[in-house]
Amino acid sequence: MISLGKTAFIFPGQGSQHVGMGTELFEDSRVKYLFEIATEVMGFDIRELMLEGPEQKLNSTENAQPAIFTDSIARYQVLVDESCDPDCVLGHSLGEFSALVAAGCISFEQGIRIVKKRGKLTGNVDVEGSMVAVVGVDSSKVEKIVDEMEEPVTIANHNSPRQVVISGREDQLSRSCRKLKEESAKCIKLDVTGPFHSRFMKGAEKELKKYIDKYDFKDPKVPVLSGVSGEFERSGPRLQRLLSRQMTHPVRWVDYVKTLAEFGVDTTVEVGPAATLTKLNQRINPDLEGKRFDEVI
Repeated sequence: MISLGKTAFIFPGQGSQHVGMGTELFEDSRVKYLFEIATEVMGFDIRELMLEGPEQKLNSTENAQPAIFTDSIARYQVLVDESCDPDCVLGHSLGEFSALVAAGCISFEQGIRIVKKRGKLTGNVDVEGSMVAVVGVDSSKVEKIVDEMEEPVTIANHNSPRQVVISGREDQLSRSCRKLKEESAKCIKLDVTGPFHSRFMKGAEKELKKYIDKYDFKDPKVPVLSGVSGEFERSGPRLQRLLSRQMTHPVRWVDYVKTLAEFGVDTTVEVGPAATLTKLNQRINPDLEGKRFDEVI
């Protein structure tokens, strides 16, 4: 175990999944029960899906979200058992649910049930829409171009100074991408089933709020950076209220990383199957030391 400074555990969202994820954890006696709970809740062997796929099945929203969530919490449990504890936690979109479990606001079983519901709702949005990553152009220029469109798309994710994700109907995205390419932007369509973090998710958001409201959220053991308020929160009920607004709210990752620095964080540990967030963080704040799970254990 390496020595860390003031540390934030960061939890990834959809897109970090891959076939073979979590295989080093399946037989670990400390976390085996988590996979068993997830399998019971999901109604199929989640370990088999993570190990063997197929990729198309794993990448479906209703499967990818519970798989990433389970992988993240298993890794978190191993870290805690190795006496590696965070000073604060945050997550990228879906990852906020993992952060709330890590902070003790909800149990793993409550979390997997909520994430299962979220995956179904986000995977069945009644709009022909999607999301597109826009890279190679300053985010301010993307915002200006998008704002000038007759039917503007939503900037759903502010991932780094030169990478944002836009969300909207297919026709809106096509028009926006044509304009953005004129400014030398590269547009990459994401493998998702709907226009996440946009106004088109309002119906799904209302349904998820009804489901979330069935649970009682405890106050966190460590501060949780809310994706909606952009601030460190210390009240379970407030985090619960904020979480219900997450599906239509943009992910302002650039701002969150700046808030970490203001909080005195000098090290992040990415608690998930890839290093997606660690790479983004380096583009935002090169002075922030980023560690992957396997670099800490």
